[in-house]
Amino acid sequence: MTQVVRCGTLFDGTGREPKENAELVVSDGAIVAGPAPPEAEVIDLSHAFVLPGLIDAHTHLSIVPSRGDQGGQIMQPAARQALRVPDNLRADLRAGTTTLRIMGEEDWIDVETRAAIAAGELDGPRLVISTRGLAPSDGHGVGKEGFDGEDEIRAGVRENLEHGADFIKVFATGGVSSGTGLDRSSYTVAELRAAVDEAARAGTYVAAHAHAGPGLLASVEAGVRTIEHASLASDDEVQAMLDAGCWLVATYAILFHPNGIERGDGRNPQILEGLKRAREQVEERMPVILSSGLPIALGTDSMHGEMAFEVQTAIRFGMTPKEALLAATSRGAAALQVQDIVGTLEPGKAADLIAVDGDPMRDPSALERVVFVMKAGVPLTTR
Repeated sequence: MTQVVRCGTLFDGTGREPKENAELVVSDGAIVAGPAPPEAEVIDLSHAFVLPGLIDAHTHLSIVPSRGDQGGQIMQPAARQALRVPDNLRADLRAGTTTLRIMGEEDWIDVETRAAIAAGELDGPRLVISTRGLAPSDGHGVGKEGFDGEDEIRAGVRENLEHGADFIKVFATGGVSSGTGLDRSSYTVAELRAAVDEAARAGTYVAAHAHAGPGLLASVEAGVRTIEHASLASDDEVQAMLDAGCWLVATYAILFHPNGIERGDGRNPQILEGLKRAREQVEERMPVILSSGLPIALGTDSMHGEMAFEVQTAIRFGMTPKEALLAATSRGAAALQVQDIVGTLEPGKAADLIAVDGDPMRDPSALERVVFVMKAGVPLTTR
């Protein structure tokens, strides 16, 4: 089946300026070069602003931050965890997020969810998965099993890959929701390098949860490809990431949205105090980090349906609206290494696109008004 999508304004994600009154031709789920045949189905979005489907470059499937005890949520029985997944996926799709990078799930929940989506048994975005996150037994992010020392890390990476992981996630520093120090180092360079080496042998990469400090620098030295959060990175640490060619995946929604850590784990006074300090430090550091030239993608860290908030916060910290939209589309795809499939609206790419009411280049809140979502050429109900 061939479809022609009539766009009031088209932002194709390539970096080119938006184009008025443009058309996209879709055939068998992919964008193709025009013109469309006369019998093509017309999808009239001439009243709307069309852009690539949003890419949440850092999230989880089974966590709902507002419920609190995020660590406890992933320790629940698999069936209990899985009950939260459909609502989370639905919230993402309705908000125009068509690709998710899943940054750690226990019990192979992301493996089974990806299979269910592929089989048409469950509606959801495209998934890029890491399976279990690797953390030491005494560290932030530890799940049902800790991974201590190089041998356990290598074995953990291999098992993750055997189950279908697209990449590997490690926890290199502490975190806000656990109340551990954001600059606490979790692994040695040698341990992190073991993960990187095993991933590289399989043709993939490692992403590291790392806010700042020795753990971030150890991740960079070990060859980690994407640094998650980096919310407090110093000038020297930013330069180290630049020199190594790392990506930064910024995650603002979990820290700043009132339904994030504040409503959930923030009910613990110690964690709430840590959250307040982290917000102050991020407010200070992020404008500097964003101006550094680091390649940046955006993720909500389980704030499902809140990519609009993520984009608007990036703009508040200094990104231009255009740069923020690119960070949420084509640059997200590049960070995830799926840029040959999604991220831009060009011939040969999947027809993953959304339409919003308003121009997010002038009014970023327009991203909150998603009126149409298409994934692989299939229109999806958004309300």
